[in-house]
Amino acid sequence: MKKLSALLLLASAPAMIFAQGRSPIRFGLKAGGNLSHMTISDNNGNAYGSASFGLGYYAGGLMEISGPAGSKFKGQVEALYNRHNYKNNYLSIGSASIDQTTKLDQISVPVMIKYFVIPSLSFNLGAAVNFNIAGKAKVESTFENVTTTSTTDFKDNDYLQTVQVGALAGVTYYVYKGLFVDGRYNYTFGKMLDQKNNTDPAYKNASAIQLGVGYKF
Repeated sequence: MKKLSALLLLASAPAMIFAQGRSPIRFGLKAGGNLSHMTISDNNGNAYGSASFGLGYYAGGLMEISGPAGSKFKGQVEALYNRHNYKNNYLSIGSASIDQTTKLDQISVPVMIKYFVIPSLSFNLGAAVNFNIAGKAKVESTFENVTTTSTTDFKDNDYLQTVQVGALAGVTYYVYKGLFVDGRYNYTFGKMLDQKNNTDPAYKNASAIQLGVGYKF
């Protein structure tokens, strides 16, 4: 009888441990807006005109991994769909102007370390692998109140770089239980487009500010 009781206690131990503590892995969803900025320049690094922030969006899921009990560190991996809108101006003199809007569709996989200064607030630092899946540029040229528009699909002409890496830093605040808001700065290294010849412009120095909300289950 004593052996049977001991065996039952041993068999039920994993269930008791799980009931007393939460799983170290949690999942969640998040979405928000992107404020994106990109420099277009020549091969010598001279910028073409000026650049301003364009509004886009992102959405996706996350997996958070907790450290040992009492640790202030956690890890987080995300899979996000990003739409970046970049705005550049080449000329603005009187009624004459040349403006370009570049759209980039991207799957981003950020990996980061989160440090919780208090239970509801963390500072985050990490890197991301970004997969560019589609990109288009629309150029509007206006002269004497007449506007002409041209569009280029970067994927059709095989200019789009498939993979870029980036770095990120941000902060997350938990409003109530699993509900959180976060902000993040992303910087992407390398060029968005291949340069087929020396006269092709370089699309680089891309960055984005992300602001959004999410829920961790």
